[in-house]
Amino acid sequence: MTISGLRVTAGSLAPAWPATRVRRLLRVIGPAWIVMLADVDAASVLTAAKAGTDFGYAMLLPIFALVPILYLVQEMTARLAIGTGLGHAELIRERFGLRWGVVSVTSMVIVDMLAYVAEFAGIVLGASLIGIPAAPAVLAALVLHTVIVLTGSYRRFEVATLALSLALFAFVALAFTAGPDPSAIIGGFSPAQPFDRPGYLDLVVATVGAVIMPWMLFYQQAATVEKGLGPEDLRGARWETLIGAIGSEVLMAAIVIAAAAAVASGAAGEAIAGGVELPAGLAALAQGVPGVLIAIGMIGAGLLAAVVISLSSAWAWSELLHWPHSLNLSIRRAPGFYILYLVEVVPAAIIALVAEDLVSVVIDAMILNVLVLVIPLTFLVRLSGDRALLGPLAASRRYSAILWAMTAGLLALGLTSVAGVVGRAV
Repeated sequence: MTISGLRVTAGSLAPAWPATRVRRLLRVIGPAWIVMLADVDAASVLTAAKAGTDFGYAMLLPIFALVPILYLVQEMTARLAIGTGLGHAELIRERFGLRWGVVSVTSMVIVDMLAYVAEFAGIVLGASLIGIPAAPAVLAALVLHTVIVLTGSYRRFEVATLALSLALFAFVALAFTAGPDPSAIIGGFSPAQPFDRPGYLDLVVATVGAVIMPWMLFYQQAATVEKGLGPEDLRGARWETLIGAIGSEVLMAAIVIAAAAAVASGAAGEAIAGGVELPAGLAALAQGVPGVLIAIGMIGAGLLAAVVISLSSAWAWSELLHWPHSLNLSIRRAPGFYILYLVEVVPAAIIALVAEDLVSVVIDAMILNVLVLVIPLTFLVRLSGDRALLGPLAASRRYSAILWAMTAGLLALGLTSVAGVVGRAV
């Protein structure tokens, strides 16, 4: 079967950026950076803080070990977008049929529903640290969530989300204010990990689930198509993906370091709002300037992720149903796309206002996320190695073997930890 959107030729792969390297990189910035920073969402913040609280700096090694995995997964989405001009859901439908497209998108939406609750809960918690009540915080978040996509163009949306992503670097400042011990940080990269301690493996799997999420695949591929990147932009897109992967894990590491440093110092504190209790490490810092930094980071993380997750879902369903789906279109010209984006987060916003403690639920959801990820990831690996589809852009057999091994490893990790979660539940 031939995909009409295929637009890669052998000549398009020639090296093209000696003198124009920086300009090319600036041109491609957007899809990968935004999705990587949105990946450090409220659920990821809580997971990293829990890891730092319970196991100190030990989680630093697993976090940075995820950089190449995160890069490999997201690089494939950029490659498919540039090689075919189609979003992930649309490509699955064209290649494997509508039924498999529905399976892939539905699996993503299951995790999205849990993620939305965590994002709004994080916003409520962050707002509470600077004295903003829950209801106004959620209402303001919903307004911003709406306005940010009604700018009339993808470019304006991208500028707004790029600016919003900078709020997450408050976590880097937080790590410095926590006063960590440099030698303890270095010790966190020791291969002698505390595998024998109860809960450690679960948190490792939850960290994987918090770092690699199904909606990331759909967002980056759709956004790359929306941005209009072509084969000449592939190298720049790869660099942006690598930089974004490193930036994402630096932020996760900063949260672990802040929580671990607070616990090591013997500080104690409590921060509860909207039914969400901060893990003890961050709770100990939730006052004064550090408290403001946590608030900025939590609000920024929750809002950015809510926007990106909503958009990935709206893009995916619209691609699957062949609805118009561009931020360059007005609501009148793409009603289904915008309605999906605007309404799907409302139930989660309501739940976040009345929910009980969500930290355990969030951690278990991240473990489940690893299993759900296997479905779209399997399609991604198959598509990326399809030479009839991608021609010279297709992954080599060795590269595909690495990707299949990675997928199998994620499945094994997920099954092991989900069995543990089910065992605790019964």
